Amino acid sequence: MIDTDPRHANDSSAQATSTHQDFRWTEGPASETRYARFLEIVLDVSTGANTCLQIAYTSALERAANADADDGKAVAPAVSIVEADHLMRLSIVATGLLRDETRRRIEWLNGLEEGDSVR
Repeated sequence: MIDTDPRHANDSSAQATSTHQDFRWTEGPASETRYARFLEIVLDVSTGANTCLQIAYTSALERAANADADDGKAVAPAVSIVEADHLMRLSIVATGLLRDETRRRIEWLNGLEEGDSVR
């Protein structure tokens, strides 16, 4: 039975432990390194940006095709022009953050001395 009494909300003994674990692309001993975590971020951000751009682009193509379509043959695009703009902006910001973090890491790597740890 789930305890829904708000008086017990902060009682850790009344709460079940979570079985959730963060998703990880990497496995094995190297998965806990900075490099592995960064690669996971790069993969997630670049995949998300790619998907956003594909949706915005195909919606623009559909709108262009609709301009030439016969009456009653127009097909609604996946997203509106405003939503496509939001996806484009998200992609621009996400890839900009990725670029900035990559530059920061390159500067850090270039500043390492012989024998420094890169974990």
